[in-house]
Amino acid sequence: MPLILRKLKVRLRALIKWLLLVLPLRELGRIFFMRAFWRLRYLTTTLNKDIPTVGLITPVFNNRRLVKDAIRSARAQTWANIEHIIVDDGSTDGSAEVLDRFAADAASGVRPHKPMRAVGTTVIHQANAGPGAARNRGVAEALKRRPDGKECKYLLFLDSDDLLPIDGVKRLVERAEQTGSPLVIGRLERVDGVRRFQRRDNMHVYATDRNAISIDDAPEVLSDANISAKLFRVDFWRNNKLEFPEGVVFEDMPVVVGAYLNAPQFDIVSAPVNLWRVRPEGASITQRRTQLKSLSDRMTAIERNIKMIQLAIGAKRCTKHVLESYLVRVISLDLQLFVVSLAATGQDYFNEFKSRAAGILAEATDNTWAAATGAHKDLVRLAISSDRQAVARSIGAKGL
Repeated sequence: MPLILRKLKVRLRALIKWLLLVLPLRELGRIFFMRAFWRLRYLTTTLNKDIPTVGLITPVFNNRRLVKDAIRSARAQTWANIEHIIVDDGSTDGSAEVLDRFAADAASGVRPHKPMRAVGTTVIHQANAGPGAARNRGVAEALKRRPDGKECKYLLFLDSDDLLPIDGVKRLVERAEQTGSPLVIGRLERVDGVRRFQRRDNMHVYATDRNAISIDDAPEVLSDANISAKLFRVDFWRNNKLEFPEGVVFEDMPVVVGAYLNAPQFDIVSAPVNLWRVRPEGASITQRRTQLKSLSDRMTAIERNIKMIQLAIGAKRCTKHVLESYLVRVISLDLQLFVVSLAATGQDYFNEFKSRAAGILAEATDNTWAAATGAHKDLVRLAISSDRQAVARSIGAKGL
């Protein structure tokens, strides 16, 4: 092959790679195919009253652009009995109007003597009170008895910037019906631009299907404390008085960990049941890691989880191995998310991190630290034992 052709071939490959990186191909695919497909499924799938009702809860705050596809993906589900309850938490960007249009569209399809659509839509508006309060409001609505006398049997949560694979709900409910487990967790995949991939911190949890296991059988599930991709049986939710803390972020962590600890058994679905769209840095409230409140809320969630685990150990519902596993996760992920910000934040931030991390890791042993992973666990240990200047020098030496 002539040299000039070889050069053109190399440049063409480089151009294709660049286009794959910068063009929103998945977004274009949704526009030209997925949205039409979602709409067609919604219009042609009718309600099946003989299968359990799933209450699907979505809190929304100022997410006008992304919430549309979240709703569309929910309406396209192959599980034909869903009540989608959407709570507008005082949005000011036009999200409320978007939600009302979806609700009006759903109401327009209800006709006498016509089959009802498989996914009902209820929109609730409230003054801004935070994600915990919005989720609690949605749960309260889902637990009400429906006009036909039936109640939701299961609860599932979908964030306003995420998507559901068309079989997502079905995979979870069919497993719960098969095993009788009050809690079923499934794989959550991340969508970032053109990429779709598993979360590295918990991909080992979803390597294979597992049925009727306990927290002692799989303490590694504590690495996934995200409320998404979790199906809860309503009576289990009620009996354990599960409720989201309000006024904080990371409000789902204590709920999920509490469910793990209290479930007599739960199942793991290895197939994807939720697609987590990664928003630009700073767009999500959970990504604002340099804010003191974000740090404080994360520490509070971890402290609540540790207390629940200690109580469960005392009640002989799990062994100390579960606490050890959770502390490994805290070092490997939670604390490392914030420790890299210590050089760019003030002394108050450092003091908060140091004092609370030291309390959280009071029971961590040398074996705990050895089992922990991550590129910055040395910074976590240094921050607990040293001062801000020493940590800042180490962060600078790492080029962070």
